[in-house]
Amino acid sequence: MSTGCNKCLGDRYLVSRGGEFGRAEVCECSTECATCNGSRYVHVVENGYEVARPCVCVSYYKNVERFNDAQLPAGYAHKQVPDFQGRSLTTSQKAAKTSFLALQQHADIGSARGIVLAGPPGTGKTHLVCGLLNFLTLRRGVETRFVDFLALTQQIRRTFEAGSKGSEAAIVEPLVSVPVLAIDDLGKGRGSEWELSVIDELITRRYNAGRVVIATTNYLPKALQKPDAGPRGTRVERFNQSLEERVGQRIFSRLCEICDIVPVDGADFRQQRLSRSRARA
Repeated sequence: MSTGCNKCLGDRYLVSRGGEFGRAEVCECSTECATCNGSRYVHVVENGYEVARPCVCVSYYKNVERFNDAQLPAGYAHKQVPDFQGRSLTTSQKAAKTSFLALQQHADIGSARGIVLAGPPGTGKTHLVCGLLNFLTLRRGVETRFVDFLALTQQIRRTFEAGSKGSEAAIVEPLVSVPVLAIDDLGKGRGSEWELSVIDELITRRYNAGRVVIATTNYLPKALQKPDAGPRGTRVERFNQSLEERVGQRIFSRLCEICDIVPVDGADFRQQRLSRSRARA
């Protein structure tokens, strides 16, 4: 790894906002590789013949492609799992972090059990998911994809419009085949029969193929819900439906078989930042 660089601080990669999604690039300190002098190839002797082979630095550029293909939301693209910390972390948040640290180091990520983080908004679920995908793409070269469930259904709906050149299959197939898929805000939306059919297809096909699913949701399974949902209209009451009710028993059953459902509670980080900002003003 490069050291002493003021731009990447020895990280080798630079991550920035690229519009809606985060974008990564290889830092200039690593573009001029000392091994290949920037050619990206090395010459080796095999069976008495000199042949060209890709230099190790080629993996840096491939990892950048994988990161950019993952389509991490711009505001979370730089997140790292170890960065999820602070004095105010609850026991469940610390446990969730531990689960994600273990997952990103799993020897064979393709055979790992997925994780569904379930809890109120602002408790760090998306941070952990994006931190995991950041690590898997840039450090381990794993192909991943991040999708917001509501945005996904809207994207598919647009393919039904007259004159659209896209298709539902063109959107869904890459999400089925990618080794690691992260679905943000599972259960969000109107919960229509069509929306449930979209998530059913995704989960079922990945379930059948044995591919990893990571997800976040604001809805807890019935077994993890607290008896008191809170006064009507409050933060807790808003999400008092169960995950089973939001996605259906069939999808929930498949999720339970391929994922660990990890509850996450705590104060809303966004509201805390807003309060601190107002206090400084």
